[in-house]
Amino acid sequence: MPSSPLLTNPTLRALVAIALFTYTAQNMLNVSIAPLSRALNLPEWIVGAAVSLAAAAVTALSQFWGRRSIAWGRRRVILLALFLALTAGTLFSAAVWARAAGYIGAFLAAGAIMAARGPFFGAAVAAIPPTGQALVAEVTPDETSRVRGTSAFSGTINLSVMVGSLVSSALGACWIFGPVHATPIFVLIALAIALFWLPRDGASTRPRRSLPRLTARNTESEQAAPASSTEPVTNYASGATATTDLPPRVRWTDRRIAPWIASVFGIYFANGVVQITMGFLVQDRGGLDPTPAVSVTALMLLANAAGAMLMQLIVVPRLGWSPRRLLRAGMTLALVALTCLTIAPSLWALAVSTFAMGVASGMASPGYSAGASLAVSAREQGGIAGVINATGAITWIVAPVSATALYGWMPLSPFALALSLVALSCACAWWLLHRADIGARARD
Repeated sequence: MPSSPLLTNPTLRALVAIALFTYTAQNMLNVSIAPLSRALNLPEWIVGAAVSLAAAAVTALSQFWGRRSIAWGRRRVILLALFLALTAGTLFSAAVWARAAGYIGAFLAAGAIMAARGPFFGAAVAAIPPTGQALVAEVTPDETSRVRGTSAFSGTINLSVMVGSLVSSALGACWIFGPVHATPIFVLIALAIALFWLPRDGASTRPRRSLPRLTARNTESEQAAPASSTEPVTNYASGATATTDLPPRVRWTDRRIAPWIASVFGIYFANGVVQITMGFLVQDRGGLDPTPAVSVTALMLLANAAGAMLMQLIVVPRLGWSPRRLLRAGMTLALVALTCLTIAPSLWALAVSTFAMGVASGMASPGYSAGASLAVSAREQGGIAGVINATGAITWIVAPVSATALYGWMPLSPFALALSLVALSCACAWWLLHRADIGARARD
């Protein structure tokens, strides 16, 4: 097996380390926020609203950061993002401390928590995956290496979820506010890595660096290319002469990528529902109080991340499957796993079901990422990296608020909604991508 780009590219290694600590910090907040809302006597909808605001920021800024990671340089983009993350972590910690001490009321605490976990942290984490995905696309010229590279990069993010869950479980067992106050420390570590290890932007990644302009002829030929093309990708990101300042934008309705988005949308929505309601599920189905629920919620998210990481770091790179096959297998398994989770009667059944959901995501996500990035030209990799990251985020705009509101009305209702969307995406994975195959053969 060829060497992974994670092992050979110094910039990508630094980005992986930064992602590990930043997403560990984010997951510590995710694990804590549901039990904290009850411990601080805040309304439950605050949990969903905070995550939805973050998702809105990620959706709005992912393509912005992805294109500018090429035009401005990766170091500049990441340092700015980490400064926002540090601001968010500090604000969240201060708000929780002030509310617990009785210095501020529920309204002010809720506003500070929503701002910290929402636009600040959302804007920060919007930068890291597109920057990494664009770099992966730059150093992986064919389908096999692209699947391996995107899977490995996604796997490191799931590793951070595991680390965050373990740290949250340990700290939460001692003190319910421990994970929140530790969050800025992890962001500081990521910032130190960026300052000392992330290579300085060279001549090829200066601000206002230009890329070739897309002409009508270019666009026509690119849209005719099959999504799973195995032709080597020309490395425009490394040094082409240019007439534009930024890489071109990629439209969500672009017919090259729309079938891929439709085929994965459901599992991202389902993951949002499962993760945001897990803190309530372990309390209601397991009969737990808020303090022990922090540790158990962390372990549930750990099981989910373990399933995804197992697939992305170990299994998927060795399977040698095409992006379409990975996406179809992942969506089919997700339909089965979510059905089991919906009716799970105990904490053990919840753990097994959420692990299976992680396995499904570990196949579907790299299949989607690799397939969508291979569907566009090398000049559009910054834009498509943003679209890939925003696809998951856009579901989180609706999923947390709708899931928490529906759960308060009828606990099974958010899972029924998620199941219907997973079934729809699964059908798209088998039907729309099959039609795309036929269309590609007809054009050939």
